[in-house]
Amino acid sequence: MPHTRVGDIDLYYELVDFTEPWKAGPAPLLFIHGLGGDHTMWQYQVPAFCARFPTITIDLRGHGESTRPDRDFGIADMALDVVRLLRALGVERAHLVGLSLGGMVVQQFALDYPLATASLVLADTLCGTPSGFDSVMRDAFRFIEENTMATVAQARITNAFSASVDPVMRDYMIDRVARNDKAAYERAARAAFGFSICDRLAEIAAPTLVLVGDEDRVTPPLLAEDIAARIPVARLARIAGAGHISNIERPREFNRVVLEFLTGLAG
Repeated sequence: MPHTRVGDIDLYYELVDFTEPWKAGPAPLLFIHGLGGDHTMWQYQVPAFCARFPTITIDLRGHGESTRPDRDFGIADMALDVVRLLRALGVERAHLVGLSLGGMVVQQFALDYPLATASLVLADTLCGTPSGFDSVMRDAFRFIEENTMATVAQARITNAFSASVDPVMRDYMIDRVARNDKAAYERAARAAFGFSICDRLAEIAAPTLVLVGDEDRVTPPLLAEDIAARIPVARLARIAGAGHISNIERPREFNRVVLEFLTGLAG
């Protein structure tokens, strides 16, 4: 699968399109993974959506098969990578689905490139450090700095799933995240922990679905409610029994809610 040069990095992406080629198709659907993830975390979504939308998955900079920069970067850099990829593919507008870190990138994208934004799905994410949680965020980043990727993955992914998750699935995800390059992971985490655009969410004009697992301990439902309240055209949906990685833990419900949202836009 291809890499595309976007600015100073090579961005890895996959495009799967089983829409009817003799019909004018909808805008593509682009999925953006969370911290330490990659394009493979959408394995339950690509088959469910690729017959209705050209479906794109990517590896954010510092992740997967994309370039690992040797300098710090921010969420705005990641959003710029995404719009450059879309331009390289000849895509004018896209529906964007982002989970956790990916949700931050999607919010930034909507603010920076509104004409390229068809709609947003913000899953299990936040718009900035919640009031009173600065010390918690500092401690979380210090934990990442002071421990190996294996230890970081074990702690963070265990916390990201609900208590009822299939332990085999959980262990698989722990192993995937543990394979991350430590320096690149830290840079991405620093970008996420420094993200703060809550006071700008009222500027987002694109239709928005805010999704959250009702057992999400990383970005709890209260944070999703706050995002939905700040965006003028947003609605909120909870996924029962899901933790922070709701698209993997409860894929059928995740897919159903997202598809209903996108189908409603077409209507």
